[in-house]
Amino acid sequence: MRTILFFLTLLFSATLNAQSQQNDLAVTLGVTTMPNFGRQSIGFDLSARYYFTDAFSAGGNFFVASSKFNRGFGYDTDRTLINMYGISIPLQYDIVNTEKFVLGLGFSSGFLINVLRNRNETTEEDYWDSDTGIGTTWNVPVKLKTNTYFVMTPFAEMSYKTLTLDEDDGTALFVTAKLGYQNIFGNGSYSKAKDFSDYIVSFGITIKGTTD
Repeated sequence: MRTILFFLTLLFSATLNAQSQQNDLAVTLGVTTMPNFGRQSIGFDLSARYYFTDAFSAGGNFFVASSKFNRGFGYDTDRTLINMYGISIPLQYDIVNTEKFVLGLGFSSGFLINVLRNRNETTEEDYWDSDTGIGTTWNVPVKLKTNTYFVMTPFAEMSYKTLTLDEDDGTALFVTAKLGYQNIFGNGSYSKAKDFSDYIVSFGITIKGTTD
């Protein structure tokens, strides 16, 4: 009984001193680890979530990572590169929501796009800026194949407030950490779903404030 009363008190006090409020927007920029053929690749992670209630939020997430390999994955080359792109929709519910600390449990679903490239052969890509009249040319490894998978990731996210940026509207800066397990579904031509299914860890900074 005492344990139940303790958790009820904790949840009630967290609600009274809640950091997140309805109509808040949280934007996170960080680094993330991505499972990639038995190892972890380091990439960049960007997400934005809108709070529909004081505890529930939803939004969008994008990450990009790349890894070099000394194997051809069935192609006539011994040096390859895999560019990884992820797009997903995270849903999150904050079970602890205090002035300084936020703990949320979430679930995201989306797509993982892996582009296999040959590092032994390059091709030119051009960009022309019509406003300045200046063109740029660079060499990129030749694309061999693209595999696309469906992704489902349960996760837990923790944020700690480090700085108040605006006292009037409550905009604040947080240090954020997230731990999840990436489940991959589908079939690929040079890879399998299990090659990218594993734990993911990310660290970053979050700016949260009201949209009112």
